[in-house]
Amino acid sequence: MKSQPNALRLTLVNSLCPELDYSEAEIQRLIQVLDRDGSFDPPVGELSIAFVDQEEIARLHDQFMGDPTPTDVITFPGDPELELAGEICVCPQVARDYALKQGQEFSPELALYLIHGYLHLCGFDDIEESDRAQMRQAEQQALQIVRTAAALPSFRFA
Repeated sequence: MKSQPNALRLTLVNSLCPELDYSEAEIQRLIQVLDRDGSFDPPVGELSIAFVDQEEIARLHDQFMGDPTPTDVITFPGDPELELAGEICVCPQVARDYALKQGQEFSPELALYLIHGYLHLCGFDDIEESDRAQMRQAEQQALQIVRTAAALPSFRFA
């Protein structure tokens, strides 16, 4: 599927988690469905997604946010002048642990983390309580869009 020149383009999916099994094409479809729906305002340019382990996400969390604990997803905005939309760093181990603890499925939880990162790039924030409420509402809206389009990626974690 050819992307529009001024659209968000997923150009790189990198995994530092060899136990994670995924389809790059399914992740691409998730991003395309959200991008083309028009409900959100994604940045223009190339998007990078990195699946990282707990140690790496904790290191990033500490380096950029001063918190040395593992987290689910960290999003880095890009540079529009360089046609870079940003990078979403996701920790599948955190998704797996949370899903097990909550009695939920791993795959939709990890997809939610990707959606969460995408929404950060679209301007949503979740630091303040009022912002968190808007983020949760946008997450549910995005999940509905993706489910309706049958574009929820399938992830497996060994």
